[in-house]
Amino acid sequence: MPLVKRRFYVPCSETECLKLYELLKEKAPSVNYMSMEVMDKGLLIEVYGYETDVKDLWFELKKITAPLKEITRKTGMRKYSVSILAKMIHRSFPPRLLVEVLRRMNYRAEYVEEEDIIASNAPLEVVASTAERVADLNKEVGKSAASTSTRYFMVAACTLTNLPLNEVIKYSFEHGLLRALQENKYVLAMDWRTALDLFLKNVKR
Repeated sequence: MPLVKRRFYVPCSETECLKLYELLKEKAPSVNYMSMEVMDKGLLIEVYGYETDVKDLWFELKKITAPLKEITRKTGMRKYSVSILAKMIHRSFPPRLLVEVLRRMNYRAEYVEEEDIIASNAPLEVVASTAERVADLNKEVGKSAASTSTRYFMVAACTLTNLPLNEVIKYSFEHGLLRALQENKYVLAMDWRTALDLFLKNVKR
């Protein structure tokens, strides 16, 4: 079987290129030689190996980059695979929670459960960094939240205001958004999205 040399170029921002670089190091099929160079406006990939291995790498590259492309030029929306985002940040996160946070950051965002993707006009850098913040806080608030909806509220409130968790809890309790339970646990007194909007409205005054 012949050995072939191929060069691929993937247009991307610097942050997107770095993320793709990390993913390809983890998921790329084995070839005799592969080099990757992050450039100003893209990622240059040079491979050398058996033709079938090079083709496998090309298909894997297309698979990885597809969720990062625009789903429509008219709306400017992009689709982001939840599983690929999780691999990028090395953490899992609740996609519906991330969508609600992005919406309150003035981006359009939808979670398509059937395809397990997030469609948004937010750039990858924003989606990834926000997902990372959400994932970290989601673990932190576990000791204080008595329900999933309460956890979502606390995570979103901390993410959107940069306030520490104890201040979010104190303010929300004093203003009737949270009710105290035993063992330092709290539960929401209303729908978490409604509570979040009330919290943001009052805190940002």
